[in-house]
Amino acid sequence: MTIGGFTSLPILAVGISGISPPACGELGEVADDGTPSILGPSTLTVSDLRAWWTSTGRGQPSNLGIAIEDLIALYATEGDAEGVRGDMALAQAVLETGHFTNSDTAINNFAGIAHYDGAASGSAFRDPIIGVRAQIQLLKKYALGNDTPLANPNVAPRAGASATTWGGLAGTWASATTYWTSLNSVYGAMLTHAGAMPDPADPFASLTSLPCGGGDLAVSGDYALPVERRWYDENPRWFTKPHHDYPAADVPVPVGTPLYAVTNGVVVGTPTSGRCGVGVIFNGDDRAQYTYCHGQPGTQAVAIGDRVTVGQHLLDSASTGNSTGPHLHFGIRTDGAQRCPQPFFVAIANGQPLAPQGLPAAGCTS
Repeated sequence: MTIGGFTSLPILAVGISGISPPACGELGEVADDGTPSILGPSTLTVSDLRAWWTSTGRGQPSNLGIAIEDLIALYATEGDAEGVRGDMALAQAVLETGHFTNSDTAINNFAGIAHYDGAASGSAFRDPIIGVRAQIQLLKKYALGNDTPLANPNVAPRAGASATTWGGLAGTWASATTYWTSLNSVYGAMLTHAGAMPDPADPFASLTSLPCGGGDLAVSGDYALPVERRWYDENPRWFTKPHHDYPAADVPVPVGTPLYAVTNGVVVGTPTSGRCGVGVIFNGDDRAQYTYCHGQPGTQAVAIGDRVTVGQHLLDSASTGNSTGPHLHFGIRTDGAQRCPQPFFVAIANGQPLAPQGLPAAGCTS
């Protein structure tokens, strides 16, 4: 059963800002125990999750005070708001409530919060929205500490322990040492129904740890890849795989990898926090806007108002902001719409650059 927010277990050190990033070329780890990070974007969409629920044949749970379709959507929106994986939080709720059939479901407690071993029930929440929010916020507190800023008013109890991964909740959130095995069984069923692949313990395992500099750029006309050519040649799938929820690309290169301007333009933003973390945003001469996120602190080589040329060094990669591992988040926006960078990368690599206005605005998400 759940220990939740009131466990007497000691609080573990979660330190974030005081940790030095890995040296140049080190890949680091996404999860310290080989299980997915609590923080980060969902892999499965609301449609995926609703379709999975329908496939179970369970219909509307009688103890649930909200339509199951709406509850599923809540996990996505509340998770996105706090940077917690909403799809896995839903799997956790399914596990904790027995597919929303237990007594806690009727009091809007979907995560066994303060439901100690041997107790009849856990904490009650005034409505399903608050119940989902409390679960999501408590997960965030486990990952980042009790003083972490929250997007919505705080409705969750204090975390009495810490865990950065879903596997780390065994013995902290829940007393069962097999908690991850049970949770992964539920989530695995969701993935299987959606035809999705399970999250690898280390999605960067296929990358070779290489020196950070000295490679050639892939320049074609007024366009270039945002990283050295070798990364594309050795790992082309990372440049063509779908993004998780909207047109963009996540390219998992190691901490310290130099990132370059894909075309000529003027810098309009240099964020250092928030979901993007450390980044650079510039408006291209081609009237497209280019966004680079999750960079390494102290490496931004440009400032707002600077003019950049194709192939110019902008910053180095890392895992700042809403990120579960070192990578470049790259976005293109033109005519008010996000565009798919994947065909843009392929065209540049093949020496036939494709203007951003001709890029698709959909079809590159999973």
